[in-house]
Amino acid sequence: MRSACLVAGLLFWFSFFPATAHSQPDSTADYLAELQQQARKQKLAHERVWHLLLKYDKRPLAGVISEADGMEFFNSPQGKVDPEAELAATLASFFVPLASIPEGKEHPQCNFPARFRWLNQRLAFDSRLKVQTCERLDRWMESLDPTGATLVFASYFMNNPASMFGHTLLRIDSRRTGSGNNLMNYGANYAANPDTDNAFLYALRGLIGSFQGRFAIFPYYTKVQEYNNWESRDLWEYELKFTEDQLTMMLLHLWELGGTYFDYYYFQENCSYHVLSLLEVANPDLRLKDSFFFSVIPTDTVKIVMAQKGLVKDIVYRPAVLSQMNHKRLKMADDEKRMLQGMIRKDISPESAAFKELSVRSQALVLNAYMDYLQYQSMQEKSDKEIKIPLSVLRARSRLPNAIDSAEDELRGAITHFSSRPDHGHGTDRFRVGVGHNAHEPFMEFAYRPAYHDLMARDVGYDKNSEIIFMDFKLRYYLESERLRLDQAKFLSITALNPYDSLFAKPSWRAEVKIDTLRDRKCGYCNSFNASYGRGASYRPEFFSPLLLFSFIDLKTEFSGHLKQDFRLGGDAEVGLYYDISENLRIKLAGSYQVFLLGDSKRFFTSQFITRYALSQDLDVRVELNRYDHNNEGVFSVNYFF
Repeated sequence: MRSACLVAGLLFWFSFFPATAHSQPDSTADYLAELQQQARKQKLAHERVWHLLLKYDKRPLAGVISEADGMEFFNSPQGKVDPEAELAATLASFFVPLASIPEGKEHPQCNFPARFRWLNQRLAFDSRLKVQTCERLDRWMESLDPTGATLVFASYFMNNPASMFGHTLLRIDSRRTGSGNNLMNYGANYAANPDTDNAFLYALRGLIGSFQGRFAIFPYYTKVQEYNNWESRDLWEYELKFTEDQLTMMLLHLWELGGTYFDYYYFQENCSYHVLSLLEVANPDLRLKDSFFFSVIPTDTVKIVMAQKGLVKDIVYRPAVLSQMNHKRLKMADDEKRMLQGMIRKDISPESAAFKELSVRSQALVLNAYMDYLQYQSMQEKSDKEIKIPLSVLRARSRLPNAIDSAEDELRGAITHFSSRPDHGHGTDRFRVGVGHNAHEPFMEFAYRPAYHDLMARDVGYDKNSEIIFMDFKLRYYLESERLRLDQAKFLSITALNPYDSLFAKPSWRAEVKIDTLRDRKCGYCNSFNASYGRGASYRPEFFSPLLLFSFIDLKTEFSGHLKQDFRLGGDAEVGLYYDISENLRIKLAGSYQVFLLGDSKRFFTSQFITRYALSQDLDVRVELNRYDHNNEGVFSVNYFF
């Protein structure tokens, strides 16, 4: 009876996997059945490593499901939702004769080398399983010649919706290049393949997972050129500590991922999430993804990695060309700045008498900054052409001693005026609790947002001149009327304050989509849906001043059944300032004139005063006073970032 069942099972197996059936000896079939039985006995399908390799995730009501969305990633038709079926089918695929593999295709042992390696470690394959030669994989591993891995964080880039929160990738460090030539190493990047540059459409489609995300391998210098040079983004490199076996396992898994895709989710299954999954495959004892619930933000992933004892060996800062130039400009005296501007306007040359009157150090500083400027301008063309630096400039710089260069060597530490380590920043989630009073009655306030940073928060680790607020929900409980209501819901709010620069003029801009209370109406508990977009100008003296001035002109629209015509269209003009009284104390003062001309027409003034005192990097208290038309409101709040 037992023999009959075994034969029947094998017949079923061979009919299900015809590639293994046509000429497979009985001994091979027996060995396959033996391995499958051992795997079931050891419960390998339930082990963490198997789930990491297949990207299985436990989801409420849905059970176990793989995050991989390309079916070529699985050997079983049920592999996406059934770890046991996938393991059994994977073992069976390893026995497929090489002759039955279509031309141009790889043997499953070569397609899934990380799975083969792990299963071999657990089941100890013997000679009854023929080990295939994987020439393409061997050449790939030989070209990488890995000796280590480095997590790279690219800072925020407000002009690209895919990069507003920063970006993380892996650099594969190689023996052949050595530690002094990291640009020639390879990088591993996970990114969406979008078909739109529209920020709103990108965010919307990214939220619902309508883009495919894929892993790609590329020379690291190409990403340095793209991020560091073309987009002027600072790079932070975190060298990781892995054993040779761990590194090999991670790269074999990366090879497996190259043939599939994932549905890309802007805040969940994004670049950072999948980079963390690679690190967990290298060392399954790491539980990096467990720290995240709703959103996975690049800065938070860097913090998680830094929190792992002994995982990060070294940190290297790679400043963008613009950061380097601004650092030099910050050190300049007034006459040096005038000389630099004269060179840019071509009113002054290195041979000018006025230039030669400068000290040797000043001449070197001005020429270095001027060459940075030329390099930056050239990079904005996104061209591979050689940077055009006048021969007279190169000759003049070559005649000067290199004493200034020793001071420039301190750049990587001092330049953090313009960029600071992302792992030093506050958490991106924020919970807020407050008490206040408006024109009607006192209230308690509760708010939560999963991302990201506002201009009143401490800006260590963040862009000093921008804010991104996503899904910020604010509830108020009114004490006298005993009612709980939604006071505000900011679905997306972006502000980019680009301070005026005589060399690089960029407008400031902001956009917002939200549900808000109609605070200028007598109806104190009425909501409206509104959207706005504005352009403006801002000014921060000497790049790093504690004072930031701004002005905006916005176009606004509101829709509400509580308006006489259900809508109003208009705009506003706003001026204001941010001022850092100390490292922990910041104030905001702003006033605007609102004009609605179409629909429910109205004109009125608003004003705002906010002061923030930071108790720590992740905790601050705020006092906020607002006036909307003739309605006043005050709130005291405690804000916790995590």
